[in-house]
Amino acid sequence: MKESAGIKKPKGTAARVSAKKAASYLHSMQSQSLPASSSSSKPKQSTPTRAAPKWNSKHFKLFVGNLGPDGNDELLRTSFEKYKSMSQIYVPIDKKTGLNKGFGFVAFAKSEDYLHAFQEMNGKYIGQRPVQLKRAK
Repeated sequence: MKESAGIKKPKGTAARVSAKKAASYLHSMQSQSLPASSSSSKPKQSTPTRAAPKWNSKHFKLFVGNLGPDGNDELLRTSFEKYKSMSQIYVPIDKKTGLNKGFGFVAFAKSEDYLHAFQEMNGKYIGQRPVQLKRAK
């Protein structure tokens, strides 16, 4: 650190750049497209939403946790279709992102199918991840 007229120059890691290099860098940045920011003047598009289904209170419902980003109603339907009394499927969607919330529900009319599905599918891969099944309330 040099002292000139009693003024100390600060130490630092900032690089000294010539005016030519700085102007060149700014010019190259202007030619690149920048990602849209959240404060953009464009109105946000709303994600289509859907209401949760009306569940039959006499049916047996499983919570399907740890769904990957590929998880949707159709994926759950094909994964559980071998259980003949499967009655309803629902994967909630996040309104802001349009992606699933990482879980879903499957309902069965018969307790036997509910129990078999729980025993056979818990820990199995549905899409990209092994799911965790629990009794849904």
